Amino acid sequence: MHDKRRQQLRHPLRHALPVLLHHKSLRREDVETVEGLLLDASEQGLGILVTEPVALASLCTLELCDEERPRRFQGEICYAKRTDYGIRLGIWVEDDDILGYLKSIGAQW
Repeated sequence: MHDKRRQQLRHPLRHALPVLLHHKSLRREDVETVEGLLLDASEQGLGILVTEPVALASLCTLELCDEERPRRFQGEICYAKRTDYGIRLGIWVEDDDILGYLKSIGAQW
């Protein structure tokens, strides 16, 4: 199923958007929050960049920090890849209107 998620058409954003990632490890009860940047989106996934380590197999809430229309998406962290700039996370999201929301706040790809 992870292969199907990665095959979706990803839309790189022209300008990264600030996000807060509230994640909960499947093994622990506590919720941790890290700041990140939304880099790209697909119909059911988001690619974000964080600088702090995040547990894989985490349920999460991704909060887009738009001043006028903030929104939260529920999801699951699917993969992490270390880059020169931080840790890139692939997040599967339950909501199927991600692209519509991003267009409504003026995000461009």
